[in-house]
Amino acid sequence: VQNGEQRSKGIEVELQANPVPGFSVVAGYAYNDSRNEKTNPTLDGRRVVGSGPAHLGNAWASYTQPSGKLAGFGIGMGVNYASENIVTNNSTTGQFILPEYAILNATVFYQTKLFRIGLKGDNLANTRYYKGWTTIEPQMPRRLLMTVSIGL
Repeated sequence: VQNGEQRSKGIEVELQANPVPGFSVVAGYAYNDSRNEKTNPTLDGRRVVGSGPAHLGNAWASYTQPSGKLAGFGIGMGVNYASENIVTNNSTTGQFILPEYAILNATVFYQTKLFRIGLKGDNLANTRYYKGWTTIEPQMPRRLLMTVSIGL
């Protein structure tokens, strides 16, 4: 239907804090209510396909020892969250919904002015999850990454 409308209302909040030397916290949350209005009757009032999950959240906390014998040693942990995602949504074919998920990640590292060595774990609980914007895309299982960086 030509000249159909979409309505989108939401909020996005982000927090960044360094409460003590070496400790950092970053967290975010987004909510988006997206609806079709005045369009094809099979779509009216339904969530817009391709608008993604209604709720998204993330948090990451890390600590790097700023001084002493362990200066440069650090750890971090975080989580990413997405609510269910409707990738097909009309009254003719119905809905196909990707389930919500939460992914846990962590790292341990040592860094100096000359180099950094780290070990990072993604999806530590080995959660089976999918993303997609009108598609279904399986995401990576648990994985470990080791990194070495040299600064010149």
